[in-house]
Order: sequence, then C-alpha cells, then structure tokens
Amino acid sequence: MARSSGRSTIPQPFVRKRSITPWKILLWIVLAVLILLLAFFGLGGWHFSNEIYSGALEVHPPEPAEFDITLDQEGADAVVLRADPDAANMTEDGLFGLLTASDATLINGILSAETSGGVSTVRRSRVPDEPIPAAGSAVRLDPFVWPGDPTTALGLAFEEIEIEIEVGRAGAWYLEGSTDTWMIFVHGKGAPRNEALRLLPVAAERGYHAMVIDYRNDPGVPRDPSGRYQYGLTEWKDVAAAARYARTNGGQDLIFVGYSMGGSNVMSYLLESPLRNQTVAAILDSPMLEFEATIDHGAAQTTLPFTSIALPESLVSTAKWIAGWRFDIDWEALNYVERWRDLHTPTLIIQGTGDDTAPVGPSAELARVRPDLVTVVTPPGVGHVLAWNADPEGYEALVHAFLDDLGV
Repeated sequence: MARSSGRSTIPQPFVRKRSITPWKILLWIVLAVLILLLAFFGLGGWHFSNEIYSGALEVHPPEPAEFDITLDQEGADAVVLRADPDAANMTEDGLFGLLTASDATLINGILSAETSGGVSTVRRSRVPDEPIPAAGSAVRLDPFVWPGDPTTALGLAFEEIEIEIEVGRAGAWYLEGSTDTWMIFVHGKGAPRNEALRLLPVAAERGYHAMVIDYRNDPGVPRDPSGRYQYGLTEWKDVAAAARYARTNGGQDLIFVGYSMGGSNVMSYLLESPLRNQTVAAILDSPMLEFEATIDHGAAQTTLPFTSIALPESLVSTAKWIAGWRFDIDWEALNYVERWRDLHTPTLIIQGTGDDTAPVGPSAELARVRPDLVTVVTPPGVGHVLAWNADPEGYEALVHAFLDDLGV
C-alpha cells in the first residue's frame, strides 16, 4: 500500500494578489476629496442661494412687532433696559422711539451697556418732559422714532392720496407746501412710510410740498411681475410715477430722499427716467448701490451652520452664481456705481461706517468717481439708516446746508 505524504494532490486555484500601491491610495483620496467638494459647493451653494432669495429678494408680509425688551427701572434722568443681546436696536446709540403695545415716547442715547449671562443691560438717558412706561413694561426700540402718521406724530396736516403706477395704484402721504419744490420720500425694503417722519419736518420748514410714497410689493400695492424685489430695476418706474404726479400738480423742482433699497430705487430713477432733468437733488440714506457688494457684505458676517467658521469666498461665489441662474439676477445691472457717467443730479449720501446691511464702499466709490456731484458723509460706527438717530441736529443741519448750497 502506497504511503500518503500528507500533501493534497488536488490542484489549487491560482489567485492573483492585488497590491495596494501608494498611487491607488492617492487616487482614492483625490476622488473622496472631489466628492466632498462637490457636495460642499453644490449643496452649500444651493442652500446659500436660497438664503439670498429669502433674505433679499422674497417679499414677506409685515412681521408683528416684538416687545422683547424689559424696562427694568426708571429714574429721574435715566432708564435701564434688559433684553437678549440680539434684541433689535438694543445696543444702538441715539434717539429712539420707546414703544409699548399701546403707547409711544422718546428715549435718548446710551449711558452704559454690559452683557452678562446672555442678557444685555443698557442704561439710556431720558428725553426731558417725555413720559416713561412703568418699570416691568415690555417695550421695543423703534429707529423710525414715531409710529402713526404726520399728524399724530408731528402735528403736520396731510392728505392720503393715490398714484397710478405701472402695476396698479399705490398710496402716499401728501403734505402741502408753499413753494413749487417737492420733496418725495422713498422708504426702504419692507419698511413703513413712517421711516420718513424723521426728516419730514425739514421739508415742512423749507416750504416744500412733500410726498411719502408706497411702491410695488408694499402691503396693499400690487406685486412686481417677477414676484420679488428688484432693487430699482423696476421700482424706478414707481418713483417716476411720483415725479409725474408732482409735475402734474405744479411741482417744478423735485428732490428725492431714498432710504436703503429706496436709495436703489431713487438712483435707478436718476439714471433711467427722462424726469431726472426736473430733479434738482437727491438725498440717500444708507443706499444699496451695488447688490452684489451687499450680498458679499452680509456673507462676511455669516458663518457655516453649526460652526463659527466664516463662509469661504469660494462658497459665496458659488452661491451667487447659482442664485443668478435660479432667480435670474442681473448682477451687472444692479451695480449703479458702474453707471456713474449717466448721473447728472447733485447727491448727498449719508451712511455710517457701522452699517451691517449695505456696505459703505460703493457709496465712497461713487463719490470718488463723481466728486463734482456726489458728497458722502460717513458717521463713524453708525448703523444702517441710523445717522439721524445718532445726531438729529447734525443730520438736519447737513441736509439744510446741502439744499442751501443748491439754492432750492
């Protein structure tokens, strides 16, 4: 009998061993990085393009006022307010309206401020002879200072009128003057007409007729055909409609005042409308003169979700490209500074260096390229559309001097 050697005589299949080389590892790493980058820029860009739409383009209904500040104590010369640090205007200096759900008064600038344990405590000085709500009252700080209308707020008689605009009819306040000069106020995006109440007494003092107008996308006014804000590309036609109304009713010299996006609307009017030749001056408060710069300005103050990491510029650029494609944004057309050669109207721009909504850079650039027409005043540290609040007398003196120099 043959003896077994212990070794199998059954043939074994041949298996080719695949070696993992450094190049293959590198290839897989590169592919993984590319997939992550595609997801980051694709999904992130899509997400932040939605943010551009909802934050800047979408028309929202007016939000109910939040009385999220507590009047903690009151004294003869000062009051103490407490709130979450993010409460609107809590740390903004200057003259503000102090509003409860049923009453309104005035409060002056900040004397001291501190934040501890997630609560801001601000001590503000009182305005002489202004009543103060009782301690414990829920209040809010209104940058437009006065609620209501010209009569209830300022004792100025006015008439409610309507103006025919391209998409229908828009309401306006009209205040009769004694000269043939009209001052027409254009509020900012989503703001009420009472944004103009701070400067309305200047128009009355100078004998101007005055109008504070609504425009497309405002509550009670038909929507723009696009269904969104256009930052002057179409709204200028509503500004021109107000100019036609003024001219039809005896206006000779027109002066426009525009706040924030209202400044975009006025600037677009000054570049587009034949009626700009009857416009002798423009006053723009914190105007949005370059939409892309405004988006960049907001993005610079935004972090990636769930982190404290600032948005990379490459992601912002991707989001803007996607938003332009999705929402048909003409970034070039919304850069009014680039059209400086078409500007023919003396213009005063007042915009604080602390503006966290519209960057001051485009305003400064417009003044640089058109020093013959554009004057820019940049109060240090002042926020968006808050230069009057920071220094009412100085602001009004600046406007008076500008108009006096023009002889209107």
